[in-house]
Amino acid sequence: MKDIKIAAILTVFNRKEKTLACLQHLFEALRTYNKAAGSLIGLTVFLTDDGCTDGTADAIKSAFPDNDIHILQGTGSLFWAGGMRLAWQAAIDTGSAWDYYLLLNDDTFIYNHVFAQLFEADEFGYKQTGRHGLTSGITCQPGKRDEITYGGNIFVNQTKGRSILAVPAGKPQAVDSTHANILLVHKDAVAEIGIFYKGYRHGGADVDYSMMCKRRHLPVVVTAQTCGECEFDHDSNKGEIKRLMGMTLTERKAYVNSPTHSDHDYLLFVRRNKPLRFPVAWLVRTIRLYSPKLYYHVTHFRGLY
Repeated sequence: MKDIKIAAILTVFNRKEKTLACLQHLFEALRTYNKAAGSLIGLTVFLTDDGCTDGTADAIKSAFPDNDIHILQGTGSLFWAGGMRLAWQAAIDTGSAWDYYLLLNDDTFIYNHVFAQLFEADEFGYKQTGRHGLTSGITCQPGKRDEITYGGNIFVNQTKGRSILAVPAGKPQAVDSTHANILLVHKDAVAEIGIFYKGYRHGGADVDYSMMCKRRHLPVVVTAQTCGECEFDHDSNKGEIKRLMGMTLTERKAYVNSPTHSDHDYLLFVRRNKPLRFPVAWLVRTIRLYSPKLYYHVTHFRGLY
C-alpha cells in the first residue's frame, strides 16, 4: 500500500479537556499504525474553534506544537454541521491531494487499532462494489465495549423509520446510514457528492451524507470491531417528550427552534431523504409543539416507543 494522506476534520466548542484527550488518542493511534504498517499515514488536522471561551485553541497549540494542526475561527454560531463544513472545506481549499477525510467528534476517544480497522472496512466496501465510499468506526460507552453508541444503522422498517444500531460482527458489514463520530470518507465520495449539505445547522448532516452515498451506490460500511469510545448523550424520544410536556408553549417554541434541538434539521432530513413522509412528519412535529401529550399517544400508537 502506498503512503496515505488524511485530513482529519473536527469542530469544537468549550470542551477543552475532551478535545485534548481526543487529539491525544488520535495522534497515538497514528503513531501505532505508522510504526506497524508498511505504509505511512500523513495526517493534518483541520479544526474549527466555534467561539470557544475556555482557551481550547491555545491549549491545543501548547499541547501539540509538533503536529500539523490548522485551527479555523468560527463565528460562534456554526454549531456542529456548520463547523464541520468550515473545517472540511478548508482542507479541500489547500489543494492537497488527500486520499481520505477523517471526520471525528471531539468527545470520541479512538483505539490504537482504528486505522487498521477503517482501512479493512474500506477495502471490504471496495471489493463488494468496485468503488470507495464511507467507512464508520463503531463506538461504545466508555469502558463498556458491549454497549454500542454510534457507528451505523440498519433499517428494519423504513415505513415507520425504524432502524437498529450495527454491532461489531467480527468482519466489516454494509449498513444503511452512518454517524460521523469516526467516519473515514474516501476522496472519491467527496469528488462525487461534495461535503455536508449546507442546509443543516447542527444535527442530521452526517446521516444525510451517508444516505446520499447509498443513493449513488457508493459503499457505506462499518468496522469489524469497536474502534473507540463515545458516550451516548442524547435523550431518548420518550425522555424528550416528557421534557416537552413540562414546558410552556413559549419554552417549547424556543426549544424546537434552537439549533441543537432543531425541528428545522429534522424536517430537512425527512424532506431530502424520505419526501413521501414529509407531510406526516410536519404534522406530527406540529402536534408535538402544540400538544405534546397528544404527540406522545400518537407516537406510542405508531409503535415508536
